[in-house]
Formats: sequence, C-alpha cells, structure tokens
Amino acid sequence: MSQLYVPALDDPSRDPFRVEVDSFLLGAGTLGRCVSVQQAFSRSRAQIGLDGIDNYMIQIFRKGRCHARAPGGDTILDAGDICIFDNAEPLDTVNEDFDLMALAVPRDRLAPLLHDPEGLHYRCIGRNTPLARLFRSHILDVYRMAPRMRVEEGPEVFSALLQFLAAVINSGRDQTCEQKALLRQSVLQEVRRHIDTNLESDSLTVEDIASRFGISRTGLYRHFEPYGGVAAFVRQRRLAAAYQKLTDPRSEPLNNNVIAASVGFQSESAFIRAFRRRYGMTPGDARRQRHAIALPDPSGASSRYTWSEWFAGL
Repeated sequence: MSQLYVPALDDPSRDPFRVEVDSFLLGAGTLGRCVSVQQAFSRSRAQIGLDGIDNYMIQIFRKGRCHARAPGGDTILDAGDICIFDNAEPLDTVNEDFDLMALAVPRDRLAPLLHDPEGLHYRCIGRNTPLARLFRSHILDVYRMAPRMRVEEGPEVFSALLQFLAAVINSGRDQTCEQKALLRQSVLQEVRRHIDTNLESDSLTVEDIASRFGISRTGLYRHFEPYGGVAAFVRQRRLAAAYQKLTDPRSEPLNNNVIAASVGFQSESAFIRAFRRRYGMTPGDARRQRHAIALPDPSGASSRYTWSEWFAGL
C-alpha cells in the first residue's frame, strides 16, 4: 500500500500503530484485506509521475469510514459503500479505524468495459443499492475462497470480478451477455442464502424478496422457474430443514409444533400434510429414523449420519 499512497498517522498520540494486511494475486489484479488504526493517506502528482502506476483501487469498508478531501468538496465514504479511487489522480484521505477489502484493477482491463471510464475518482456507489450488496457479498466470497484457489484459476476469477464490477459501475445499463449471466447467478445465490437464513420468517413472499433485492417479480419468477417457482422453492427448503431437525441424532427431540414454527409453517396440520407429500412419510416416521442413524465416528471414519445430513441439505 505504501507503494501507492504515503501513509501517516493522523494523530500519533491516539493509538499505537498496528496493521494487518493480506493479499492475493488474481492474474492481472489483486484482492486483499487491510485492518488498521486511523490513518491519513496521500498520493501526489509527483509520486504519480515517479511510479507510473495506472490502475483503479476499489475499496469496500467493512468497518470505519473514509473522509476524502476531493476537488469538489469533502465527502464521507461509509462502511459498505463501494469506493473507487483512480491512482492516476492525486489522493488525500483519512480513514477512521478500519477494516477494508481492496481490489486493484489495471486501467486497461476495466476501462473498455465501462460506458464512462473517466471521472471515477472518489466515486461512491451506495451500500444499499441491490448491485452493491451483491458485489460486496461476491468480493467477500472470493476472498474467503482465495487461499484454496489454484494459480491458474486466478485469471478466470479476476475476469468474472471485472465483469461484475463493470455492471455495478455502469448501473446495470447495456450489460453484455456475460455480465447479465453473472448477475443472474449472483442474484440467485444471494436470494437462496437469504431464504435459508430466514426460513422461520413470514416475509419470504415474492413481493418481499423482489423488493429486498431490487428485481422485478417477473425476473424473480424466471430465476426460480426450474424449481417450480419461488413459493415451491421456499417450501422445499423449509421441509429439508425440518427433515434435518427431525432426523439429527445430535439435536434435542422437538415436537411437530416447534419444528413447524421454526421453519415457517403456520400450523402443525399444514406442516404434516406438506411433509407427507414431499417425503412420503409423516414427521413421526422421520423422527423414528434418528434412532437408526449412527453418530459420527470420533476417529474421523465415514458414517451414515454424514451421508444423511448431506442428502437432507440438497
């Protein structure tokens, strides 16, 4: 980071300096995380001329904020926002105690994908826009997977990130087929994650999900058409979660009312009918299976429980 920016403690008496940085090379770009105390950063025209670095730095603050002294006036970039810095332009910022993700992108890789590649310096894309939420989640997923990636996978992952980033910056206008496909997959992944973590909620309706993710009802139906529709998919996930609760030998036995409520069914009778249609047995029949399922072998050997849990999660 000191290659790009000149750091300086904004208030040396405030806290001892500390920093944690890790970064992964993904083909032509890098993705990393930086955690540190309040810090001032600058990049002068002299430094720009000296190092010749010509790329964009995309930052997403997980914690803290960035106070930027921009030519058009001071601005604050909040946690969750997508912040874009053009490293061919001077920079003058102060970060509060922060935890951020940073994606470095060569100009010649990103600019051709943008409608207006100029004027991006200090650009902020609000954290609550649907595309920003999806991109933020995607960046974190890539960062978590990066240590397990093979070197040859890096360029492919980076190319996909570029397409996604370009769609976010272009605000969804005139996307290429590749960008549209990537966004569709990302939306589907995020919606599925939202459903699985909110099975007990009564707000998993088409209207609520479409509003939360900023997509039309028609688009949402199209995403879930292979599953029989949104309601059918939600019901399948609720029943799969109930099946796992019923057959998990490590969990405390629960009665049907409690399990039904925990996965979003309004009544025990509706839960039993749906469960029987889905699995060809009653919840009571499934509950009795827990006694025939072996607990995991402490030695690490494979067991029937592992397979049962895997199938229940499909």
